[in-house]
Amino acid sequence: MTTIDFDDGAADALVRAANGASSDLRTQAMANRVQVESVVPDFRGAYATLFTQASTVRSEDTQTLAGVMSDLSGAVVRVKLTASFERQRLKTLADWTAREADREAQRASGDVLPGASAFVTGVLDPRPSDVAIKPEPLSAAASPRSRNRSSGGGSGGTSSADPDVLRTFVGASRAADLSTAQHVIQVKNAWAGFTSSCSWVPIESSTAISALDTLMAENAADATWIEGVALAFERAGGGSLLNTALDTVAEMTASPALTELLQPGLTPAEVAAAYARSPLTDSEVAGLPPAIQYLFANLDGLPASKRDIASRGVLAEAVKNPEDMYQLMGFSGTQGLEGFKRDVDALEEAVAKADDRARYLPGGEGDQKAQLVGLGMHDGAVVAAISLGNLDTASNVTVNVPGMSSNVGEMDTAITAAQQLVRASAKENPDDSYAVVSWMGYNSPNPAEVASPARAVSGAAELASFLDGLHDSRADGPADSVTVMAHSYGSTTTSEALLLTQHRVDSFISYGSVGLTNKATVDELNAEEVYATQASGDGLAPIGLALGLGTRTNPTILDGVQVFSSEAGPGTEAVTKHDMFVDSGSDQNGYLSADSTSLKTISQIVADGRPDR
Repeated sequence: MTTIDFDDGAADALVRAANGASSDLRTQAMANRVQVESVVPDFRGAYATLFTQASTVRSEDTQTLAGVMSDLSGAVVRVKLTASFERQRLKTLADWTAREADREAQRASGDVLPGASAFVTGVLDPRPSDVAIKPEPLSAAASPRSRNRSSGGGSGGTSSADPDVLRTFVGASRAADLSTAQHVIQVKNAWAGFTSSCSWVPIESSTAISALDTLMAENAADATWIEGVALAFERAGGGSLLNTALDTVAEMTASPALTELLQPGLTPAEVAAAYARSPLTDSEVAGLPPAIQYLFANLDGLPASKRDIASRGVLAEAVKNPEDMYQLMGFSGTQGLEGFKRDVDALEEAVAKADDRARYLPGGEGDQKAQLVGLGMHDGAVVAAISLGNLDTASNVTVNVPGMSSNVGEMDTAITAAQQLVRASAKENPDDSYAVVSWMGYNSPNPAEVASPARAVSGAAELASFLDGLHDSRADGPADSVTVMAHSYGSTTTSEALLLTQHRVDSFISYGSVGLTNKATVDELNAEEVYATQASGDGLAPIGLALGLGTRTNPTILDGVQVFSSEAGPGTEAVTKHDMFVDSGSDQNGYLSADSTSLKTISQIVADGRPDR
């Protein structure tokens, strides 16, 4: 054997995923402790004790898993080093074997001088070691405990609590779990990649990987339980309740199928598989309570039509009862409530306008849809995604990722740009159907944060999950092509995301980019083709590139990137600003403005898979 089955890239991906999970788990354990302390003063009786005990188990198990993930990362780093030593040993032995074969030929020739030379060089060139260098077996073992949520009927007495305080805890707990879930997904994906391409490494134990799912399931069960306890106290009008009455709360849970589907940390493929086993009708999704609709709306891997129903239900509830949804979604502090109200009001208006614009999209009635495919919270910001076109059936699917200072309050502008792209693409190829998603699924950076890759790294896991969900939700009828296009800092986020996705996209287009991540080459991105454009009239992109020096690179100078023009061309106009889109009444053009050269080329890539040359 002259090589070993060990892929350095897969090892690096596992190290990154395990380190990310370890850091997040430690952060969540500390945050949960603070949240528990905010509940305890108003929670009394046997159920307060159960709550404290369950929270202690959660904290301890979370910290244990954080340590196991850290240890796994360190072990993989050591194994990678061992692999380099073994590769070198094998190469040295192979080189020696080749030299020895030459010497043997000289000895067999019968010529005295070559034979003598072969003897001398053989003495000076001894055989390298035949003993294989073996890696340490990997062991990642953990077993989170189940948590008791019932007094068992024998405690007697009563318990009391403030239902509002309990609901605040539930919202914060679920928000934390949704954040941790992306790290769990990345660990599971990275572990699968490592085990399939690094069989040289023996695996002693891998229970910690499934233990992450167990921990998330226990956390979700705790949230459902405490939510039920809060509801019981609210219905009783406050005060105290018999513990025997509260014992029934632990038994009043969602159906097993729905519980499985809503478990945080499922990969999009796992979500799609769970949903396929127990699909819901439109009316069943519409009838889910707001807390369950919120979780359902944010499951990557579900059909877009179902996510749309749930997301609209969440939005309607947020507009009607903003204080309750602010709490349910895990936001905290009264200062942010007014901003939350503005965001959901603006999003409601954007959805209404998207519905109106959808009526004029090319194609038949089935294509002329607007879909709200997610409404949630990321890094303290309201996030959402709106598709113009039917994501479940469109032959060509495009996801547009915005850059600096983008937020759901500006969704209407992004949707107008999406409408321009659908029209232009349909003009290039009228035989296909199109869906363009305006994805505002991460807390984008403000100007002071653009130099840092932190927002891109944080948003990348969310975007990767969304992109994989598009594939997995349509396993039986995949789109002919999937394009992801990204403006400004969105290209940094997208390049990070394309290192994490399990499915390749057909095209990645960056426009007005502030740089792609330096973590990998273009060939390592999960994209078949990579394109870029930057207008000479774009004065901001160069500044963003300069600020990111050292962590990202201008895509227009990278090997493997196909660069196209944003300057004036036959029948098209030059891009004159950094903006994604500028209204048609302006004398300026953004990258997706109706008459811009860049829009025409992008629409050709979306419609035909390549620009016209």
